[in-house]
Amino acid sequence: MMHYSLKTEDSYCGWVARYYDFCRNLSGDLPAERKAEAFLTELAVKRRVSARTQNQAFSALIFLYKDVLGKPLGDVGALRAKRPRHERASPSKEQIREFRGAVEDTATTPARLLVDLLYGCGLRVCEPLELRVKDVLWAEGESGQLLLRGAKGGKDRRVPIPQSCVAPLRTQLQRARTVWDWDRTNAPHVGVPLPFSLASKYPRAPFLWQWFWVFPSQNHCDDPRTGARVRHHILEDTIQRSVQRAVAKVGLAGIITPHVLRHAYATHSRESLDALRQLLGHSSLQTTAGYLHPTI
Repeated sequence: MMHYSLKTEDSYCGWVARYYDFCRNLSGDLPAERKAEAFLTELAVKRRVSARTQNQAFSALIFLYKDVLGKPLGDVGALRAKRPRHERASPSKEQIREFRGAVEDTATTPARLLVDLLYGCGLRVCEPLELRVKDVLWAEGESGQLLLRGAKGGKDRRVPIPQSCVAPLRTQLQRARTVWDWDRTNAPHVGVPLPFSLASKYPRAPFLWQWFWVFPSQNHCDDPRTGARVRHHILEDTIQRSVQRAVAKVGLAGIITPHVLRHAYATHSRESLDALRQLLGHSSLQTTAGYLHPTI
């Protein structure tokens, strides 16, 4: 098991399919390295894809040859797409306050709490959505911490819960408990998907409160990997739409996105650079330094 996310699996499958179609027009005697070069060069020259997109396609080809075909690629000298150097800026604290005031909850999405966690903890958009009940660590006399498991790069980390999020988070856990209680009474066969192969090792775990989502979705769905009926967490698109509606109200479209809130957290933070690196889950100080921008 490679333990890739479903999004990565879908992306790799898409690139492999495109690569297969491309290779149908090439000579069968051409070495794999030259085929890969031709494909990646076409992406850069004819398709004009970004450097990030070309790198993603290259990663898919490396996976195909190494892990699927068992024939790792040698040197690939494709023309690489240019990575532009953009001058980035962060929203000011006043713009963040104006934006937060425009965020509205819906019957199914606690958008205000999610936005406050993104900005107040510097989280990636998927990280609060993937929280499980056992990952909220309350401490007596303190706000507590969030344990972010299997984040980008497979690294766990802890971040403090902002004081302003404590009461809303406790309320959200009560709402999640209501959903969990309903499932146990009305759909006892429906659990939550677990990472890796934990469901095989611990068959009862998908039905336990500790493994339940902090932000469960409103409806059940079919697990895309197993086909089993499950309760998933709120999807990223939901919070993306909530943010888009809020920024449109206050005229900040194109300035604030969910990921920009992570950059704003880093820019507005008073933590040292190394402490900020650990809170953001980065491996290098150079990456963290790239999150510090002048304000607009």
